[in-house]
Amino acid sequence: MSTTFQAQISCLGSKTKYLAELKKPVIRPLIQLAVKSIQRDHIEEGVLDRICEKYNVTQENIDQWYSAVLKILHTHLRYPSGSVKPAEFKECLQDLKLSPDCIEDLSTVAYGQRRVVLVNELLYITKFYPHIKSCRWRIDINISSSVLSRIMEPSIIMEWTLSSGECKMFELSMAKFHQLRHAVASLLREIQIFERRNTFKNYSTSSIEMK
Repeated sequence: MSTTFQAQISCLGSKTKYLAELKKPVIRPLIQLAVKSIQRDHIEEGVLDRICEKYNVTQENIDQWYSAVLKILHTHLRYPSGSVKPAEFKECLQDLKLSPDCIEDLSTVAYGQRRVVLVNELLYITKFYPHIKSCRWRIDINISSSVLSRIMEPSIIMEWTLSSGECKMFELSMAKFHQLRHAVASLLREIQIFERRNTFKNYSTSSIEMK
């Protein structure tokens, strides 16, 4: 199982009290709403309020359920096809106390025919700056230099190919390389902390309002 996917989904563990109460008739309109959000389709104002009234559930529950559904789909669609097997996907959802019917409906969307469309739409939404497509590197050692302190000092030559096709080449001293390594590790740790925070509710609510 993709441990990263499992870790990202496990941040919803605090919502198991709500997710255990989610039933099939309610999750279906929430899934439809999440798909519309990913596809950037028009979403009518007050749609969550109407779902509350129709199924006689609280606004708090609906908000928690919708944010969880959106989080699950967003997270899964960001992974390459086949990297998370259907059985593993269902096992993660079982750990969140979702009912078998709800798990089946989410699996149908995650592995269905529209997956490619949803992935493309999600990439469009989250496309900001070019990302690193490939990285090549080598170690150089100066045996002659006008700067005495740099003689026999190793340096790292890095070549990054970006998704835009642009190629970046630069040289790093060992000290600068360790600074870069530490900065990347710190950033990844901050991202994990951010994903575990209960900020998804605010994001999902604001995205509906913008529609």
